[in-house]
Amino acid sequence: MFFLVRQHKLDILFILETLVTDNRIRHILPKLGFDHFDFVPPVNHAARIAVLWNSGKIHASILQKSLRFVHLLVHDTTLSVSSIISGIYATAQPREKDSFWQYLAELNIVFDLPWCIIGDFNKIANPSEKQGGQVFPCHKRWRLNQFLSITKGVSVPVNRSIFTWKK
Repeated sequence: MFFLVRQHKLDILFILETLVTDNRIRHILPKLGFDHFDFVPPVNHAARIAVLWNSGKIHASILQKSLRFVHLLVHDTTLSVSSIISGIYATAQPREKDSFWQYLAELNIVFDLPWCIIGDFNKIANPSEKQGGQVFPCHKRWRLNQFLSITKGVSVPVNRSIFTWKK
């Protein structure tokens, strides 16, 4: 990760599902070269979200955070534009999915700035985003695609390895 940060000179970095303890993360995050960070503690070793940023080219502040998201208001001082960037770790629990997606759809109405949502949605938009295992049925893709349709969202294509996890 240190190489990634140095090579690309990142201003903002979201880290999802890290299993590092709170004490250890407070020790590690500053060493990545960012001057600000915040994180959401995990529940049962899942869903931790950490966000790191440098205040050189941007000004950022946490709007809201919870187990499943961190919403960050970001002002780019070079371009003089503001936006909202959300790091998401969506629930995998079927009984919690409807309320999570409804919450995000309602935010789209409230936010009046450009909004970038990144993270793990625990959903795929089409079968090409999955490799191996059982065939992913159409009825399991509707939530993400419906959300993109309702919010007029666009899924940004990946330009390198599309798989960031295994199992």
